[in-house]
Amino acid sequence: LIKQGVEVYLGDNSVTIRSDLYRNMISQSEAKVFIGMNIINAMDSGDGLRLVLENIRGKKAKTRRREEVTVDVLVSTARVPVIDLAAQLGAPIVYAPELGGLVPRRGFTGDLGLGYAYVVGDAGGLLPESLVIKQAKIAALSISAREGLISRDILDKELAEFKRDSVITNSSYYNVILRFEQGLQSSGYYPEPNVTYTPMWAVAGTIEDIEDALKSANKQYLCLCEDVSLGDVLEAVKVLMHDEKLRIKILHGEEEAYKSIRLPSMERIKRVVGLGTGPCQGKFCLLSTNLILSFIYQKKPRELGIPRIRFPESPIPMATLAGGE
Repeated sequence: LIKQGVEVYLGDNSVTIRSDLYRNMISQSEAKVFIGMNIINAMDSGDGLRLVLENIRGKKAKTRRREEVTVDVLVSTARVPVIDLAAQLGAPIVYAPELGGLVPRRGFTGDLGLGYAYVVGDAGGLLPESLVIKQAKIAALSISAREGLISRDILDKELAEFKRDSVITNSSYYNVILRFEQGLQSSGYYPEPNVTYTPMWAVAGTIEDIEDALKSANKQYLCLCEDVSLGDVLEAVKVLMHDEKLRIKILHGEEEAYKSIRLPSMERIKRVVGLGTGPCQGKFCLLSTNLILSFIYQKKPRELGIPRIRFPESPIPMATLAGGE
């Protein structure tokens, strides 16, 4: 987008940027940055989308600071499935187990159908890792084509290639997005289906996917704040289970015995490896770790649970949540 001459604002609600690579990329770009700020309000102002941002207050930032910016397009990106911003903007929320559960309804370009909002990566539901960068490029080309910066033919060519890669990488993902675009997916909130052995997020995966993930477990970081890898979490599960071996492949007739095995809770895992104790307080790692462990061990996410969230040192005034002063 920057190469096309688009003015870009980069927002990040992390209080500090812990990654040197991320920091260097930001400094080399021409993006305007809002670090340590949350979007507390977003509305269509007629001449664009007006965003109200407020800083995260704590020991280092005790005074409230607000910024307002009007943009033509808003792109939401995240490493875990989140529907907060899409729901705040009024995008339809649908239930798609192949994408992780409740996700915003969107197209292959990430367009939410609102005219000014896109989702990229897991912000639109679980997305195969190999497709994240490609989908981000498609979203950028879609915005550029809409603004008349490139021809529609360029977008169509890249979009056709992205769809082909989607079919090859994960046909379930492709079919879900195709249903979204054709209007065949109804919106609404639904309870978790009565799945006996396999969690709903595992529908799009296979045993081979799990085995491939385990081969590089020590290189897959779940908590970037505390440098906790998937390998660390799996080792913690092993220790807490007193070295009881948990198998991935369950043979016919062994289902009931495996179903009776109880995994350690996320609270206990957190206490062993420090997961979710960094600056983000688990916003980016607790949910994804729960889903990944559920996927690997073929358990329901609620069996693992989520650690107890403690009260913040500086509580949020009720007036702020109500929209007042």
